[in-house]
Amino acid sequence: MVGMTAVHLGFLPWALGGVHVWSQFVSLGLAAVGFVLALGVRGDPPSGSALAQPAAKLWRWPFFWAGLVTLAYIAVQGFNPSWRFVADGRSWWLVPIPHLAWLPTGVAAPFARSNPWRGFLVLGSLWLLVCSVRRGFLRRQSFRVLFALLTANAGLLALLGMAEQITGTPRIFWSYTPSNPQFVASFIYRNHAGAYFDLMVALAAALAWWHYRRSRRLLESPAQTVFFAFLAAFVALIVIFSASRMAIFLILVFGIVVAGTSIAQFLRRDGEGEGGREAVSVLAALAACLLIGLIAIGADTVWGRFAELANDPAATLRDRMWVRQAAGQMLRDRWFFGWGAGCFRYGFPLYAQHYPTVYEYGNGLRKYWEHAHDDLLEIPIELGAAGLLPIAATLASGLPGLRRRRFWRNPVSFCIILACALTVAHGWLDFVFQCPAVLLTWSVLLVAAARWAELDPSAARHRLNRQRGNTPEPSASSPA
Repeated sequence: MVGMTAVHLGFLPWALGGVHVWSQFVSLGLAAVGFVLALGVRGDPPSGSALAQPAAKLWRWPFFWAGLVTLAYIAVQGFNPSWRFVADGRSWWLVPIPHLAWLPTGVAAPFARSNPWRGFLVLGSLWLLVCSVRRGFLRRQSFRVLFALLTANAGLLALLGMAEQITGTPRIFWSYTPSNPQFVASFIYRNHAGAYFDLMVALAAALAWWHYRRSRRLLESPAQTVFFAFLAAFVALIVIFSASRMAIFLILVFGIVVAGTSIAQFLRRDGEGEGGREAVSVLAALAACLLIGLIAIGADTVWGRFAELANDPAATLRDRMWVRQAAGQMLRDRWFFGWGAGCFRYGFPLYAQHYPTVYEYGNGLRKYWEHAHDDLLEIPIELGAAGLLPIAATLASGLPGLRRRRFWRNPVSFCIILACALTVAHGWLDFVFQCPAVLLTWSVLLVAAARWAELDPSAARHRLNRQRGNTPEPSASSPA
């Protein structure tokens, strides 16, 4: 089960981020196999059965039903199109067609281009994958192995990206010519790469922090702590290579928050401050690695990107502002049912024609907007309030459980949830969740963080004591 999930999540970034039809069908196949394998997983022995039971019964998990409802909603959009895509080889346009106005609608467009069934394909893979993780991962050791495999895979991807940068190749894998020349590693779009590697940096940092606590408590070798700390710094270098401004900014925010939290906890634990000094040493070493990499490798590109924004922020962001205004009108017109999953690109020109400058690229070139570069706007435009309600309710229902388990005291859950929240912030300024590698990895990590906190021994004791009517003793921190 762990191996299948690792193969699935490891495949997506290598398959150009999973943005093409062939890779999405492969993803669906891997998700289906993983789901079948998860159904065959049996519960833990009695010592862990209290923790395994909620995962074993998927129908008691809100996301199981929320996902089914969302998939059914998208299927209705696919079966009930209100527009038909027509092209003559030089241009395309939409033709209104009869439909049931009281049901969700979409656009009848080629599957290879994008339509609700394409969205159904991606979200169907996500639902199967997340359910298989919830059902099949019953021990924290399973998550540890998965996390280690994902970070190792990210290290290989970072190595690929650096090799491509050093050799100056214009092709991914030195053989595939992408549609976007600003690719990074195996990702066609650098902001997709930046968002994915941000998640992997956070995951490696979480493992380093967890192993650090474990090594101090059990007096073990700190080798694994050093390994994952180095891996986090190494993968962070490819974030700098990507020159994705938002990804670089968010990784700095992540580092500042984690550094402050870890130092505060270490100092509170050690009256003499020994743990704090060790933490400061490790963080200083990581900062030095990143600074050296920034100066020696990516300085010109990175500072050039930020200089563009600093010198003339209005010019840099003007087209995005016009796009958001046009997209906002799209949302207001169909706020309840939306335009259909994967159908933003078809309805947008109807509104963008009032903002002709959004298409101006300069030198006679014209832009074509397939996405709003704002997932927090594009996803509601496509699904509408009715389509978002089940998923939003499910996410909201998980917050009380995280708070009860004090996830912020658990290094793994804290780092992952912080990184997932920062990825949402990234989605406010770009379309990172339109990349299946980012979307599926983000979803699995979010579920894994919640399960990790739930499977924490202190959380288990707290739960059993509540069931018996006892009040547990407060603890300063969760055991590693």
